[in-house]
Amino acid sequence: MQQKHILIAEDDLAMQTSLSFILEDEGYELTTVSNGKVAFEQIQASFQNNQMFDLLLTDIQMPELNGLQLIKSISRAGIDLPIIVITGYSDKQTLIELIRLGCDDFLPKPFEPDDVCKKVRDVFAKVEANKAQEEKKYADLIKQNFDLAREIDSYKRNFSTLRKELDNAIITYKDLICFKKNGYRLPIAYRIQALKDLGGDFIDICDSEKGCDVIIADVAGHDMAASYHTVMIKSFFDENCRTQKAGETFFQLLNHALLENGKNERMVTSLFVRVDLEKYQLSVVSAAHPQMIYYDRKNNSLHQIDISGNFLGLFSDVSFETKTFDIHPKDRLILFSDGIPNAFHIDGVSGKKFSLTISGLFAYLQASIHLPIDEMVATVWKEIEKFTRFKQTDDMLLFALEVP
Repeated sequence: MQQKHILIAEDDLAMQTSLSFILEDEGYELTTVSNGKVAFEQIQASFQNNQMFDLLLTDIQMPELNGLQLIKSISRAGIDLPIIVITGYSDKQTLIELIRLGCDDFLPKPFEPDDVCKKVRDVFAKVEANKAQEEKKYADLIKQNFDLAREIDSYKRNFSTLRKELDNAIITYKDLICFKKNGYRLPIAYRIQALKDLGGDFIDICDSEKGCDVIIADVAGHDMAASYHTVMIKSFFDENCRTQKAGETFFQLLNHALLENGKNERMVTSLFVRVDLEKYQLSVVSAAHPQMIYYDRKNNSLHQIDISGNFLGLFSDVSFETKTFDIHPKDRLILFSDGIPNAFHIDGVSGKKFSLTISGLFAYLQASIHLPIDEMVATVWKEIEKFTRFKQTDDMLLFALEVP
C-alpha cells in the first residue's frame, strides 16, 4: 500500500516536532510548514501536480493565514482534502464553524501520542470507507447503465416489431374498409373515414342466390384491438355469406367468438341486412346499432327502422330482434355509424357545441335523395364535412343501397 503523505501546519516548533516524531514512527510521509499561507501554497501545488496530500493536520492560531482561513481557502479552491484541526474545547464558536466547513476531526490539546495516531487512523479509515462506498455506487451506476442500455435495446427491438405489426394492421384495416363499389346485384355507394390510421367502423356486402347480405359494425376504439375485432367480424361474415344462416344465428355465433377469442372486451354494435329480390323483402337484425334509414320511393318519405338488440362482445346472454318487410324498386337503405349523427362543431364566438343529430342527417338526405345513389352519398358526405368544419372527431361511415 502506498505510504500516506501528511501535511502538518503548526507554528509552534515544539508541537511540530512532537507531531512529526509520533507520525514518523507510524510510517507516514510528512511535510511540515509554520504558517497557513505556505500550507495553502503547498496544497495548491500538490493538487496541480496530481500528488495530493492525504491529510492536513493544522493548528488554528498561525501567522499570515490562520487555520479557519486556510480551511476556507481550500474549500473555495474546490480541493477535497481530509482535515484534522488541533484545537482546544474552550472556543465553542470556532468548533461550530469548523464543523460547518466540513472538518473531519479535532485533536484537543493536550494530547497523548496514541490520541494522535488514533485520530489519524480513524480519518483514513473513514476516507477509505467513503471511497469504497463511492466506488460501489459508481460500479452500481455502471451496471444500471448497462442494464438500462440493454433494456433500451430490447424496447427498441420490441417497438420495431410492434411498428411492423401496426403497419400490417393498418394495411389490413384499409383493405377491409375499401372494397369495390360496383358489380353487385344492387347498386351501392359508401364513404368511410377512420379518425386515425386504425378504426372500428366496418361495412361489407356479398351477393347471394336471392339477393345480397350487408353488415355494418362499429367496434369501440381506434387501435389494433379494434382492428383485430373488425378482422374477426369480416371472417365470420364471409363464412355466413357461404352458409346463409339467419341474421340472429350469425350474431349469436359472432358474439361467442368475440368473447372467446377477442384480445380484450370491446363493445361492438352492428346491423345485419338481408335483401331477398325474389320476394322483394328486407330482413334486418340489430345488435344495438344506430337505426338505419329507409327511403320509400313511392311516398317520397324517409323514416328509421325501429329495431332493438344487445351489444356484441360483452355478454354471453344476448338477444336480437329481427324485422322483415316488403320493399319496392328504387327504394333505398341508408346505414351509418354513430360518428355521423354525433358529428359536431364548436362555434368560435359563443363556444357552443352544435351536433348534427339524426335530424340533420335526414335534412341532408332529403335534399339529395333525388340524385343517383353515388352522387347522393357524395353530396351528403360533403355536407357533413362542412358541418364539422373538416375537423373529424370519430370514425365516420355512410352506406347506401338501392333496390333494383
